Amino acid sequence: MGQQQVLLIVLGTIIVIMAVSGVAQMIDQQMTDNTRDRCRYEALDLCVYADQYKLKPVSMGGGGGSYTGFNLPKFFVDEPDIGYWVVGSGQNVQIYACSWGPGAAIGDDGKTAVAILLTKNGTSISINKLN
Repeated sequence: MGQQQVLLIVLGTIIVIMAVSGVAQMIDQQMTDNTRDRCRYEALDLCVYADQYKLKPVSMGGGGGSYTGFNLPKFFVDEPDIGYWVVGSGQNVQIYACSWGPGAAIGDDGKTAVAILLTKNGTSISINKLN
């Protein structure tokens, strides 16, 4: 083979490697964004369950106007790739959601899992991206 042919093969290989690594980075970023969106949506869904608990009378197994005593529904506990933690007291509830397990999406810092914190104080809800 001539030098030009070898040079073209090497150049072609470098271009293919760069394209593949660029696509891999785009896929990782998309997975991170999708996981973060899923954490947000499911935390909001969990907030609805917390509100249902709060509005239900104590005699029917609810909070009687308080989030105190609210526990995660079983199907949230059994999630294979997102973990949830809930702290409810009085008129306030906080829901922490993060990716976990094998293949968990890594957040913006490149080291730790995607995580969000939903806080509900009375009627206002805030969602903060932790990573």
